Amino acid sequence: MDLRQLEAFAAVMSAGSVTAAGKMLGRSQPSVTRAIQELEQELGFALFERSGPKVTPTHKAFMMYGEVESALLGVRNIRQRAQHIAQEENHQIKLVAISALAAGLLPTALSRLPEHLRPQQIQLQSMSPENVVQAVLSKTMDLGAVSLPLEHRGLEIHWIGEAPCVAVLPADSAVAAHEVLSMELLRQQRLVT
Repeated sequence: MDLRQLEAFAAVMSAGSVTAAGKMLGRSQPSVTRAIQELEQELGFALFERSGPKVTPTHKAFMMYGEVESALLGVRNIRQRAQHIAQEENHQIKLVAISALAAGLLPTALSRLPEHLRPQQIQLQSMSPENVVQAVLSKTMDLGAVSLPLEHRGLEIHWIGEAPCVAVLPADSAVAAHEVLSMELLRQQRLVT
């Protein structure tokens, strides 16, 4: 399966005909037809029902289309990124953090970066701690920010600071009488974080 075949498939799905797909791609109609046939042969199932010059997408074609579009979008992003790198443009940085950090600490910290260190684009997304780890491991995000403890063999973890934590308790709680709450005291309590 190659990019040429996937582009031909997506173009036929989008344009509605092989001829229109050829015009869209700047390829001949036979070239598009051949790419589709090669793809179908490799996949082991038909993507289109043929009736003379007309093609109708099969159910399996519709099932494949979303994935193919995602893959082609990824390729377009790679091309765009390569152009930016070639032109040595200032980097975009993709950050992911737990919601408490994404909503409060990170925007403030990023705004305080010196101008010469500030990326042209910053993408900040909020996720659960597990998803932050997955996003960084899969390299869909550049950096992740979570609260500790966190350990993972595939990650390089840097401590960047600490923040005070508070607990909200009923006034008549035995735990509320303590000035400092230890983990041992909290272990006995039902917690909502």
